Amino acid sequence: MSDPIDTTVQDFTYIGEGTSIQGSLTFKGDTKVAGKLMGEVRVQGDVPFSVEPTGKVEGTIYCHNLFIYGEVIGDIHSQGTVTLFPSSKLKGQVEAANLVIHPGSIVNMDGKTESPSDQVPL
Repeated sequence: MSDPIDTTVQDFTYIGEGTSIQGSLTFKGDTKVAGKLMGEVRVQGDVPFSVEPTGKVEGTIYCHNLFIYGEVIGDIHSQGTVTLFPSSKLKGQVEAANLVIHPGSIVNMDGKTESPSDQVPL
């Protein structure tokens, strides 16, 4: 039998490939999604949220910095920077302080950048 994980020091979340979660989800700490999330996603604090190459998020995302390598369908509300990498696909609306789109990204969006003070709080 293995020892239990010490959850008092855990400050990250990893959603593995093949995992599918639906609902209103709130994460604290660095979060990486290699599976599928559907619904409202909130990432608390000034931490990164990554949708990995095998990851997919369908719904509304509230976060600070968002790194998209996989697919996002829905609205994004970022208080920091949204970065789309060459393997990414995005369909939806983006409100962010900064937006970076690397060549090769597939993007179908309405977007605007604004100062973090103008945005909806997490």
